Amino acid sequence: MSRLFINNKTLYKFALGLLIIFFVLFYFSDGLGKILYRSGSGFYRYSAILKGFFEIFVLAYSLITLKKQKAYVFIAILLLVSCFLIGQFFLSLKFSDLNFAENFNSLFKYLFPFIIYLLAIDVLIYNKYSVKLFKYYKLIIIINGILIGIGLLLEIDYLKTYTGVYRFGYNGLIFAQNEASFIFIFALATIYYRRFYLNIKEYFFWIVLISSLFVATKAVYLFIALLLVFHLFKRVSLKNIIAFGIFIAAGGYFLFSNIINSIIMNSWNVFLYYYRRDGLISASLNGRDTFLREKLEPLIFDYWSLPNIFFGGQDVVSHYIEMGLIDLFLFFGAFGFVLYFYFYYKLFNLLSFNKYFKIYFGLSLLFIIATAGHFFESGIVGLHFIIIILISKKHNEINKAKSFKNKDETVN
Repeated sequence: MSRLFINNKTLYKFALGLLIIFFVLFYFSDGLGKILYRSGSGFYRYSAILKGFFEIFVLAYSLITLKKQKAYVFIAILLLVSCFLIGQFFLSLKFSDLNFAENFNSLFKYLFPFIIYLLAIDVLIYNKYSVKLFKYYKLIIIINGILIGIGLLLEIDYLKTYTGVYRFGYNGLIFAQNEASFIFIFALATIYYRRFYLNIKEYFFWIVLISSLFVATKAVYLFIALLLVFHLFKRVSLKNIIAFGIFIAAGGYFLFSNIINSIIMNSWNVFLYYYRRDGLISASLNGRDTFLREKLEPLIFDYWSLPNIFFGGQDVVSHYIEMGLIDLFLFFGAFGFVLYFYFYYKLFNLLSFNKYFKIYFGLSLLFIIATAGHFFESGIVGLHFIIIILISKKHNEINKAKSFKNKDETVN
């Protein structure tokens, strides 16, 4: 028993160390890639190389330290790889422009959270919360928040959310706008839970909230709006909602009117542009209805055969829809979709949130995923998701401590 405990402790330290090291490296390598990409450099995918090395290393490490939980993950990965290969084969019979190399790269983006979970298993089995993990998570989010502020004040193009000059937003060193959306959605859920469920008051709350506003993506704004509605109905009376809402709205607008006007007018003008050009549905879906007509319909009706329905078959260069659930189905088919979604559901259940907040968070996240891309197929988003699962273990410890304290007070 002692030997097993020492072994688990060693694996815990090693796995946790790897997660922290690569979490930091991925952030800065993505930032370097973003700067090189926007400066017009010929090659910028250094982060993809780093992630590939990391995945190979973790797979080898997990095979050496194989245990029952890891074996289940390996089986799931092998089944998904099989779906991918079968789907690619049948798609290639009718679609001659198939970019297998890029599709194979996307496969490992989809698998990234599962591969990271192989490391997280060693952390979870040891069942000890790491203060160091949250410390580095906060550090990266704070650094990015500072860069967002610098980008906003100095109007630095490399730190902007969007590449065009007509859209407002700053996301620091995060490469893609959709990735920034989900990273900040995770951060918002974490700091909200810490503040309003665990009563932890920290400056980190305001850094995340203010930074999220300047990211200026529809997904983040939608999540903040849904979070506000959840908060009001769970914690505030109707009378106080009206009074408090009017006070905050008036005060906030008075203090930040120039910035608020800039954000609102920018978003509105972009919406009007797409509305006048393509109509209301296209403007609301950010042009994705065009993808459905021009990419989805030809893929299914012209290039798919019966096996593709079950095993998928998508070319991410020609037929990427940028709607998470649809792209997941196209990539892995019905069989792979169910398997992948079930695995993610099991991961989601590891979050140590209050029951009702967890339901709210899950439904909000699912709705946003359905209307946006780069959730399942983003390595950095998958890494952040696993990180907040591990961070939330502290929530469970605090809740247990409160429960024991309440029981002691009741007995006394």
